[in-house]
Amino acid sequence: MLSARAVAFAAALPRFSGGFPAKVRPAPVIVNSLTVAVTGLPVELTGLRIAHVSDFHFHRWNRVTQAAQDILLSLEYDLLVATGDFADSRKRWVRAARMTGKFFGPLAGRAPIYAVLGNHDDPRIATAPGMPLIFLRNEARSVDFAGTALELAGVEQSLYGGEDLDAALGSSQRPEIAILLAHYPSTVFRLPPGRVDLVLSGHTHGGQIRFPVLGCLWAHDRIPVRMTRGLHRVGATWLHTSPGIGVCAPLRVRINCPPEVSVLTLEPVDERSEPSSDEAPRSSQRPSFT
Repeated sequence: MLSARAVAFAAALPRFSGGFPAKVRPAPVIVNSLTVAVTGLPVELTGLRIAHVSDFHFHRWNRVTQAAQDILLSLEYDLLVATGDFADSRKRWVRAARMTGKFFGPLAGRAPIYAVLGNHDDPRIATAPGMPLIFLRNEARSVDFAGTALELAGVEQSLYGGEDLDAALGSSQRPEIAILLAHYPSTVFRLPPGRVDLVLSGHTHGGQIRFPVLGCLWAHDRIPVRMTRGLHRVGATWLHTSPGIGVCAPLRVRINCPPEVSVLTLEPVDERSEPSSDEAPRSSQRPSFT
């Protein structure tokens, strides 16, 4: 939650700067392609593509929503995940469930779609009739790709809490590859060392308002501000924080932080250049993931 002072300052920023002329406004949604170097990655999972979206805060269907859906319909990926905050308001979960179904319905059948709830979400969203997503609620699933199992876990961090990280991770036995969906990126700091290869999170909106030179000033979670978006190394675990798609009150605006569809491609580690902790590889904003 932003302080009153921060809200007032950020709200005034467009007025001070004169706003953004139409000809220089960013595209509604960008595509960000990232490569994740995973230690011990089975050859069958090499090149696996994971599309990651988050924080829709469905309020009404707009050009950003449509652009994000069009992008996902046009891209090639093997797994689609959404890391929470489908709702705009805790009282409007029925609308959020309906719009979630409208958004993901046309994507069903292209690839498995898994999700977790976020702190704005009423748990009833997960059980709404006809929901095309598989919600992971403090549980793990074995997802098969080319005959090789990948452990996909999800932790419940919804409006009413309910988190059980131990249940989500299940057995202490280390699978070959483990991916965790968690709305809060700070979850990565509470994991057993080496238990998870990749954590996919959201919540921060990438800061939503980013300032030239300074970048993000408010992390919205117990993480360094540099981790509010993108790919970072925490010990032996990768963390990807999605900047999200939507915005939420009191500031329904993004500045220098466009909504994003991320596609992460898993590759084996090159032992000659294994990444160090908190090293974020460079990314490219282009719709090509082959």
